[in-house]
Amino acid sequence: MSRASYWKRFQDTRVGRRKVLVSGATLASAAAVLAACGGGDGSPSAPRDASGLLSFPVDTTAKARPGGTYKGYLPSDVPSMDPLSSNSVFTQAYVAFGTYPRLLKFAYAKHPDSPTGELEGDAAESFEMSGDKLQLTMRVRQGMKWDSRTPTNGRLLDADDVVFSWNKFARISPFATELVYKADTNPNAPVESISSPDPRTVIFKLKAPDASTLPLFAYQRGFWVMPRESDGGFDPKGEVRGYGPWLLADHKPSASFTWSKNPDYYVRGRPFYDRIEQPIVPEYATQLAQFKAGNIYPGVTRQEDVVQTKRDVPALEMRQGTNFTTAMGFLWFGYEGNSPFKDVRVRQAVALLYDRETLIDVVGNRERFRTDGLEVPARYNTVVAGGWEGFWLDPQDEKKFGDGAKYFKSDPAEAKKLLSAAGFANGLDTELIYNGATNYGTTYHKIAEVLAGMFSDGGVRAKLGPKEYQNDWLPNYYYAYSQAANPGKAPPGFNGIGHVPGTVYPTVASAIFANMHKDGLRFHGLTPDGRNAHLGDPEVNRMIERIRQEFDLKKQQDLVHDFQRFMAPKVYNIPDNATLGFGLNWPILQNVAVYRNWTGGVATTEGNLHIWLDDTKPPARSA
Repeated sequence: MSRASYWKRFQDTRVGRRKVLVSGATLASAAAVLAACGGGDGSPSAPRDASGLLSFPVDTTAKARPGGTYKGYLPSDVPSMDPLSSNSVFTQAYVAFGTYPRLLKFAYAKHPDSPTGELEGDAAESFEMSGDKLQLTMRVRQGMKWDSRTPTNGRLLDADDVVFSWNKFARISPFATELVYKADTNPNAPVESISSPDPRTVIFKLKAPDASTLPLFAYQRGFWVMPRESDGGFDPKGEVRGYGPWLLADHKPSASFTWSKNPDYYVRGRPFYDRIEQPIVPEYATQLAQFKAGNIYPGVTRQEDVVQTKRDVPALEMRQGTNFTTAMGFLWFGYEGNSPFKDVRVRQAVALLYDRETLIDVVGNRERFRTDGLEVPARYNTVVAGGWEGFWLDPQDEKKFGDGAKYFKSDPAEAKKLLSAAGFANGLDTELIYNGATNYGTTYHKIAEVLAGMFSDGGVRAKLGPKEYQNDWLPNYYYAYSQAANPGKAPPGFNGIGHVPGTVYPTVASAIFANMHKDGLRFHGLTPDGRNAHLGDPEVNRMIERIRQEFDLKKQQDLVHDFQRFMAPKVYNIPDNATLGFGLNWPILQNVAVYRNWTGGVATTEGNLHIWLDDTKPPARSA
């Protein structure tokens, strides 16, 4: 569908939206009430179903049978299979999550309880932080056998593997900035050195106390333990010799991945199924067709297609999300040359042209769900995602949020005044830049198209600018202001508006550090005076550092609340919305949504271990 068609749809929803503004506000209030009555982390309680379409989590573990092939898909291939050298998060998400261990992992919760962020050992079976929080000691889990194929030959994982992996991670990983202290490039990272007094013990010396240190060791987009044979014994960019619940059985570039169960995995009786088949299917229409045909088990549907797909294939199970996500997409600005975004009034104007309620209606398909008897609770993300219960501050509560709440409202008339005051009475021309590849998903592209039309209608004429992913988007836009991603050279910067999807982080502090501190890996540039955007705002840097160092939960939450109030009128970025959307899956997948992962960990390994395949249910042949 063309941008004009999306914009026509957007315009068509405006009248309907104005009629439901009161109910929309009520819905936001209801979401807050649900949060107060929900699970252990304050997440919303079970959805009310007036539609008769929804399924709910059912624990079937007692009936579980091993065996079978899980049929999934991937929207793209990976540029590398080496999680310690690749700058693509999809290497971690598509490959490392099931084939290499982390030192720690997040404990899952069983429905209806919510996960709390509690940590457990993975490659480390025990861990201890010293009283002064300057030394972390870990004991390596016994009996973990690397891949039985050459060159690892089934040997046991030991402390030397951890030290080797850490040194490689510290030397070349683009994600090392969050953990590895370096005075010149990573002065705020916590870990200063590593040592191993014996084959089972690893000791990390910390430069300074940091409340995110332990969760960062469990984070699935960071440090992984790899066999030391990956240094010359095999090519880790194209092969896997790992230890996890899954072993790579076959990879056909640009075509498919096939995984086999690791018979030596340390979690007894897991995983249940024997194989995973993942064809690479970049086009949404093909994904949806294959899903409806039963060739893909987990749902791939956009929100506007969920109900119709359920009605087309009644055997499918439909569920609503139970936790607002901690991943937060946003827009950010380029400050090079004569960029108009050096002027805070222009950034504020763009924020006032961002119509959140209509975007929820269009992208989140809220109005259509309501006609089917389904409510879609929504939250406005600030610089903190709506899923961070206790940290997130609701900008629709103006009394608590303060004057900056006005920049979360749609107000085109005020936007026009701000543009005029900044010298753009006739509007301005810019580019809305985004990743043109498919690996961020199709909804990401759709949002870009809707926003470009939305801004252009308000005088910020935003030409769509899709970019090639690996060689253009990442180095020239996504990392354009990141000193951590450009060590030893000046970041390139850019001019325009960037559009990035959400990335999950293990803590609030690590999330805001990565995106908004000058030393963060995904720092997207900001400046209080229009100069040196790669150095950030000194006050923002100071506030984030204080948040990272605070171990008391209540005090840290108060600091994060103050940070949100401070950042709102600066409009260094424009966050998206969080909704509790709907998903579909085939009933052959059992225990769906029963074992719930920490929303800040991307911990797909832990929850998926408990999924099993019931071949008496659709789309299995014996159904």
